[in-house]
Amino acid sequence: MTLADEAPNGFGIRRASPVRLVLTIFGDYWWHVREPLPTGALVAALTDLGLKEAAARATLTRMTRNGLLDAERAGRRTTHRLTERAVAIVDEEARWLDDFGVDEQPWDGLWTVLAFSIPESQRATRHLVRSRLKWLGFAPLYDGVWISPRDHAAEAMAQLRELEVADATVMRAQLETSIPGGPQSAWDLAGVANRYRAFAAEVAASVDGAVPADAFVERTRLMLAWQAFRVLDTGIPVELVPGDWPRVATRRAWAGRYNELGPGAEQRMRGFVAEISAELAELVTRRRLSR
Repeated sequence: MTLADEAPNGFGIRRASPVRLVLTIFGDYWWHVREPLPTGALVAALTDLGLKEAAARATLTRMTRNGLLDAERAGRRTTHRLTERAVAIVDEEARWLDDFGVDEQPWDGLWTVLAFSIPESQRATRHLVRSRLKWLGFAPLYDGVWISPRDHAAEAMAQLRELEVADATVMRAQLETSIPGGPQSAWDLAGVANRYRAFAAEVAASVDGAVPADAFVERTRLMLAWQAFRVLDTGIPVELVPGDWPRVATRRAWAGRYNELGPGAEQRMRGFVAEISAELAELVTRRRLSR
């Protein structure tokens, strides 16, 4: 599994999978901490975000079974930590969060073109391929032909090999098409711009974070909503989008509010951990994002 398989699809916590909630908690509040996170604190955080306790514990069990968490028991206390596989997933996402929307990268004018064929009988594989290609910044130009304006050829082929897609070809090339609007019409640019503007309005209207419980929930909600743009926008070069493209301005507004909510949200998480161990509570991550 990759984060592509758990990609958020909306602006609210309710649409996020429980697995993504757990990974987000680790990424925001227990990032690169060597000690495992007390299970009771993790469950309390998940219930704050709307999960029932039974569902939260079932999620941790499922993630342990699927190789994303390691569970440990010392006496009556249980703890969870990310596996190496999960750390790699969260770290890759963190790199995207640090870079996306901060600066506009120049475009070399070349497209990555990926052609592949998957039998209709392998529907599950087709779904995973599409999810992971969207995560990498690809969009379908035609059925079985996907494109990206960035050089993601190696990553795309690695994903196809992992999913055992036998028939695939990738190349980097300039493109000429008869499609109105050009190759970039593979993305709904107007729709993405509207989503940016709607999200920017939500950021402006979000809570101020004076109450730690509210700050914790709101910070997580805004983080999950921003992560959705990884699939929606995929870093389309400014040369291919309208001149008033709102990516950078929305990033600045979102990162600013995320940072403002940090102290209250971290206080809430420290409280969850402190109920189990005051010493461990001091390890809660202080994470701030560049604007």
